[in-house]
Amino acid sequence: INRVTAALARDIGLDNVLATAEAIGLGEDLPPYPAVVLGSMEVSPLGVAQAFTTLAGQGSRSRLFSIRDVVDAEGRVLEKKSVKVRQVVSPQAADRRTSLRQGVFTRGTGGAASRYGFHRTAAGKTGTTSDSKDAWFLGYTPDLLTVVWVGFDSKKGTGLTGSSGALPIWAEFMAQALEG
Repeated sequence: INRVTAALARDIGLDNVLATAEAIGLGEDLPPYPAVVLGSMEVSPLGVAQAFTTLAGQGSRSRLFSIRDVVDAEGRVLEKKSVKVRQVVSPQAADRRTSLRQGVFTRGTGGAASRYGFHRTAAGKTGTTSDSKDAWFLGYTPDLLTVVWVGFDSKKGTGLTGSSGALPIWAEFMAQALEG
């Protein structure tokens, strides 16, 4: 709810909001404008995944990377990437944020996820640029976090929202990925 989010950011203080956004991995050098709390800045899918992975991990942040281990046919580790984890937000604050994001499925823009086969408890966030050039959906369960972006590199409009364009892809993928 944008109005409530903007008022809360004003009450907390924009400097505090920006410091927390940086700590969870949303990006550095975010513009100090109130609209930033509504998602007015450009962030990559990897940046969004980094930030929400920190929230899903109860405030613990580790750098995301593609390959953690390389193993041979017998399962012996040939190369291993060490994961450095640091607590950047209290577990209680991260859990509250996750709890709020669960409402996206029960009374918000992610409510249609069940129509696409997704029936688990999850936390999520839709996003739509004001000119409908980008449609987003990010959601996570305790086991998996997935970000879907629908748009064109040319910045051509899609005419889609996060819930009409990205949510169906997310829900179908998550239902299959978490099956069994």
